Amino acid sequence: MRFDLSAVDLKECSACEPSSYSQIEFQDGQQLSFSFTNRPAVVTVPTRRLSQPAAIKTMMFTSSSEAKPKCSRADDPENDQYSVRPGVSMCWSVLCKNDTGRSHPGSLLGDFGHIERLSSWVHLLAGIVFFIYAVARPFVLTQEHTAAESLTTLSAWSITFAFFSSAIYHVTSPSKRLSRFTRQLDYFAIYLGLASGYVADFAIATKSFQNTSILAIVDGPIACAVVAVFFFVRRCMLSSDETWDTFLGGCTLSFGLMRRMHVDRGHTGVRQSTSFLLSISYFVTVPLLYDNFGTREATTIFILEIMCMFILLIGMILDNKVVQPDSLLSEGRGAGFLACKRGGCVGNAHSIWHILSVIAAVKSAMSREYALTLS
Repeated sequence: MRFDLSAVDLKECSACEPSSYSQIEFQDGQQLSFSFTNRPAVVTVPTRRLSQPAAIKTMMFTSSSEAKPKCSRADDPENDQYSVRPGVSMCWSVLCKNDTGRSHPGSLLGDFGHIERLSSWVHLLAGIVFFIYAVARPFVLTQEHTAAESLTTLSAWSITFAFFSSAIYHVTSPSKRLSRFTRQLDYFAIYLGLASGYVADFAIATKSFQNTSILAIVDGPIACAVVAVFFFVRRCMLSSDETWDTFLGGCTLSFGLMRRMHVDRGHTGVRQSTSFLLSISYFVTVPLLYDNFGTREATTIFILEIMCMFILLIGMILDNKVVQPDSLLSEGRGAGFLACKRGGCVGNAHSIWHILSVIAAVKSAMSREYALTLS
């Protein structure tokens, strides 16, 4: 079958080049193709195939002159809900109402939400709870002022400081200038919490450092200090432009998940691995637990700590490896209850990791209190 397209005036079409073509694909792979040239265009069609409409599955027309549709990005000005407008309170915007001056019909956060809201409130409330615990502990829970009791109280204060520091960081995270410093404060508080927790756990396992060398006590805090100093010096050597990055800023069906932060770039893996190693340093005290507490009590304490570590590990995997439910939510899928437009917050991987870290901190404090009752 032949079609004469000589009557078509191709000179009027400036986008039609000699190499331009269109194509129809059939179910069995046969194709109808035609090209535009300065000569009359001829199209050859397999007649037998076109006589069977049921055999045609899809038709896809493509052209080299056809422009792709513009992609809406989460970090475009009309969709950006992370940046806070100049002159507007950052605390109010992140914690309560983020008025961007525009409507956001496609956002998971509604018109006045912020991606850091849930993380900020989780750490703020956890900091208040641990503050009350740290203040009340010497008067309510302490039976005898031993080294283990005092260090457990100190650990409670360090966890309080870590939660408040993290809340400050998440509130100031939209600011490229402020978050450069508050992120370092957050990391310093985390390393301080890990160091004090290690010493407190060691004091409990050894019943206030009985028959214990000084090196065994200080090697954990020294390791935390080395890691903290290394990353602090490294961050000071880099400019804000080098470390400032956007997460989930590409094309997305559901907006509101985009966030920005100062990242460690090539040292991200080093940061994650060292943090993980420091967090599992507790397990060097396990043999001492069995020596000083007996099999039954030591096993109970050990199981409580294993549960804490398991919760932390799940959070780390969700936030750093799987990155769920962010990927599903960005595609317009995922659990609907994770997004609360009325409250202006969404349960992304990072905020879920923070919730799990609070649960792990509570369980760790409970395991210490239980162990102290057995001393």
